[in-house]
Amino acid sequence: MRGRVFHIIALLLLIAGVSSCFKDPNFDFKASGEGSGSNLTPSRTESPDVRNVLLYIAAGFNSLSNFLADDIQDLESSPLPGRNSPTDPVLLVLSRLPRDPYYADYLDPVPPVLFRMYADEKGEPVCDTLLVWSAETPLTKASTLTEAFEYMNDAFPGNRYGVIYSSHGSGWLPPLYYENPSHFEPTASYAPGKDIRGWHAPEEFPAIQRRGEAPAVKSVGVDSSDGPDLELDLDAFAASIPYHLDYILFDACLMGCVEVAYELREKADLVGFSQTEVLAEGFDYKSLSSHLLTKDPDPEAVCRDYFNYYNAQSGSKRSATISLVDTRKMGALEEVCRQLFEKYRVQINSLPGSLVQGYFRFNRHYFYDLKDILVNAGITEAETLQLQAALDQCIQYKAATPYFFQGGSYGFAIKNYSGLSMYLPSMGSAYLDNYYLNHIAWNKATSLVK
Repeated sequence: MRGRVFHIIALLLLIAGVSSCFKDPNFDFKASGEGSGSNLTPSRTESPDVRNVLLYIAAGFNSLSNFLADDIQDLESSPLPGRNSPTDPVLLVLSRLPRDPYYADYLDPVPPVLFRMYADEKGEPVCDTLLVWSAETPLTKASTLTEAFEYMNDAFPGNRYGVIYSSHGSGWLPPLYYENPSHFEPTASYAPGKDIRGWHAPEEFPAIQRRGEAPAVKSVGVDSSDGPDLELDLDAFAASIPYHLDYILFDACLMGCVEVAYELREKADLVGFSQTEVLAEGFDYKSLSSHLLTKDPDPEAVCRDYFNYYNAQSGSKRSATISLVDTRKMGALEEVCRQLFEKYRVQINSLPGSLVQGYFRFNRHYFYDLKDILVNAGITEAETLQLQAALDQCIQYKAATPYFFQGGSYGFAIKNYSGLSMYLPSMGSAYLDNYYLNHIAWNKATSLVK
């Protein structure tokens, strides 16, 4: 998963001990205050020839900790850059995981850590710690992210910057809403005079399965560090990025919304994400460096590898959606949607969700196909062609398997796939309408909700 809030889940950080290449096998980091110093003076000199810097954010102080630990080890086994030339690419990892991610103990505080991963003269992987925050530093604090970004820019100046964010995610929704809607809205039976969309019977929201479901998914953006689960909202995440990036790839669930792409349009040229949940194995981290730590980074290749891997699986593991959006080319989509939302407002606001392609399970009905919403609202053939042209202009790559979680809990067919999901007001609530109206940049530009 926005000035719009999109839970991104506590974005950061691993505890330096997951990977075997760490210098300190005991993971005994010493931190004083927030963002305490560095135990390494970066060898990179300021040079306009530096091609690209990649920051991998592993936010895994939650049920995904073991999967993210495996991802980091896959990165370690991939072709790593050197560190002797000012033109060498730079691979940084900003992470926080339990000390033993395979037997997560969330009661044991651990510090956020930023480290650099590279190959030494013998080709052996090395992880050098650059920054360590205090264990009490909130992982959902935007200023912590900003500090990491600023350090990356100052210590490793380059002309290409990319980010992979890996954790739970829940699209454009208010923080923590996806996991527990009843905390925000009544779950009693419908009360006369109330907006019926805002009243859900408890059985309409079955428990989200975090463990024991094969395959596991990255379903909700959560950082379990300081007792209650915490999430970072979308606009805070966007605001935490102090300079422009070439791309942001989300290895997280439900982030493939037009709301997310639009919120990040001034922060990154390309945004890659999934409209559905993401199976917990996520991206192929063994091949990432070959696509991204090159003279010309190719984020589309990462998306292709992701889809091809899952599309080759069988049963419930054959489950994937992915798209790559060029945010610089969203102007036409914004204008077309603004006109269609106004013209077909009545139809959109009364559209049964059962008619529209959804990308959700467990009745978390907040993510529907953008194009399919408008087609079912009754737009003309000419308007459909105009809408498709606008989508084609900004969506650089898209792919989807025929089903998601076929044979699994609340699985569904994927029959209509435009490459972007969106909120469907007729299936929302007064609470969500109000949030969307006041927080979502896409709505401020197109007036889906008035």
